[in-house]
Order: sequence, then structure tokens, then C-alpha cells
Amino acid sequence: MKSLAFTLVFIVTSFLSSRTSAQLKAVWELPTGDTAVQAGVYRQVNNVLNAAPEIKIEIVFHGDAVYALLNDTGYYKQEILKLHQRGVLFAVCNNSLKKRMIDPKRVAPQAFVVPSAFVEIIRKQQEGWSYIKAGD
Repeated sequence: MKSLAFTLVFIVTSFLSSRTSAQLKAVWELPTGDTAVQAGVYRQVNNVLNAAPEIKIEIVFHGDAVYALLNDTGYYKQEILKLHQRGVLFAVCNNSLKKRMIDPKRVAPQAFVVPSAFVEIIRKQQEGWSYIKAGD
């Protein structure tokens, strides 16, 4: 009887500890070139990092949002640099670059190019990342 009780306690504590030690991960989808929406995303990401500094965050840029991550364009360069220094990942959709005839070499060094924004987001969700769509 003692061994059964011990086994149950072990299972319950193992389950609870695995739930509390799970890595928090969030992927933001940013499809717009609207600077107000972009500012909102950077603010939200900073708020999340302040509340949970250990969280892993990736922002996936596609559509007109790709202009924000080019070396020679973008309104929020300093915010992107600061977030990158805090460990935020920046992905840029190659399909969006191609549609706009943008050479991937123009992408800022803080970012990396992914073949498809939607495939990147789907993969992240399959890996347990929480999905957040950019909004106001």
C-alpha cells in the first residue's frame, strides 16, 4: 500500500513539475505595413517579456510588413534592435519578398528568411507555440 501511495505521489509531482517548467513560447503574425499596428506589436512583446522574461518569442513578418525588416527601410529600427537583443526572433516571408521583387540580401541581419510565413506559423504551433495575430 505504501508503494502505491508513493507511486501516485511521484506521478502527480512529476506531472505538476513538467507543467510548471514548460517553456513558454509565442509566435506573432505581423502581415501589415501599418506602423500603428507594428508599434502595438512591439509594445505587446515588450510587455510580455517584462512579465515573463524567459519566454521565447518569434514575430513572423509577411505582406507589407516585410518592409519593416529591410536594411534600407522601416520606421522602428531601434525597437527591432532592442527586441532582438532581448532574444526575440524575426522571420521574414520569402514569398512576400518575391511578390514585391525584394532581394533577400536586403533583409536586416537581425532577421532570417523563411520560405513561407504560414508554414512557419503552422510549424511553430505544432511545436507548442501559442499563436498571436497582430492587431491594434
